[in-house]
Amino acid sequence: MAIAAAQDRGIRRPRRRRVEATTAYGFVLPLVAIELALVAAPLLLAGYYSLYRVDYFELTRFRGLGNYATVLASPMVLQALGATVIFTVFALALTLGLGFALALRFEADTRRSVVMRAIVLVPYVISMLVGSLLLRWIYSRDGGLSTMALGLAGLPDFAILADPKAAMAALVSNAVWRDSAFAMILLLAGLKAIPLELHAAARVDGAGAWLRFRRITLPLLRVPILITLVRLMIHFVNVLTFALILTGGGPNNATQTMGLAMYRLGFIDFKLGEANALAVLVFVFNVALIACNLALFRHRRAP
Repeated sequence: MAIAAAQDRGIRRPRRRRVEATTAYGFVLPLVAIELALVAAPLLLAGYYSLYRVDYFELTRFRGLGNYATVLASPMVLQALGATVIFTVFALALTLGLGFALALRFEADTRRSVVMRAIVLVPYVISMLVGSLLLRWIYSRDGGLSTMALGLAGLPDFAILADPKAAMAALVSNAVWRDSAFAMILLLAGLKAIPLELHAAARVDGAGAWLRFRRITLPLLRVPILITLVRLMIHFVNVLTFALILTGGGPNNATQTMGLAMYRLGFIDFKLGEANALAVLVFVFNVALIACNLALFRHRRAP
């Protein structure tokens, strides 16, 4: 009897595993199909279009890598690359720094901290379009809050969005205002994963707050910081809405990012072949960022 029961269980286990595998594939395959339809197919189409001269969605002449050469030598694209680098560096540093400070400040699960977390999350749950329109009104010279503040301070009127450096600062402030909450969420999750016993033992040994932060908190947050850094970098490199709505790329293309350059090439200049070539190059750069993220993550997790 016991032998028969054991044999019966041995037969049922592979069947159960096959049923579980079939169920798992049933849940995953629709998502894979959606991913292929919405990501892979447009990417392949963009790669195909990037090899041709496209006039109003009509393929007129095969150019091979000519579109890529034109894009890489374009002064407009090179200026957009410089603006993207400046925007990404400042937005990344300020967003990560502010998000880290907010995570440390509101780590405790007190009623006040919970309320403040919810308040900080408000800009993040607002759509980028609405938030950018709000800041555009604030920075507007005609009736904007910035103009009123300058007047109350006795300072001369200043058109923020008409000055290249001030417009870039406004663009960076848009990113920091919205995305520091995202950084706070990721880093707060990392802080919650640190065992409290480590801090308690360090206090017993006489370690102060700064020493505990430097020797315990910061080393154990390397992976969450890395993930937050790369995720924000990918977001800022590809951002379109901030520049399109807040500054329109101006003045004199000083705030025109790579995303806005793609938009301009494709939907304003109607150079769809070059726009797709630029999109493919940006996609390759994103893949490189993700590969670096995975490599660093594996390096940190290696025993």
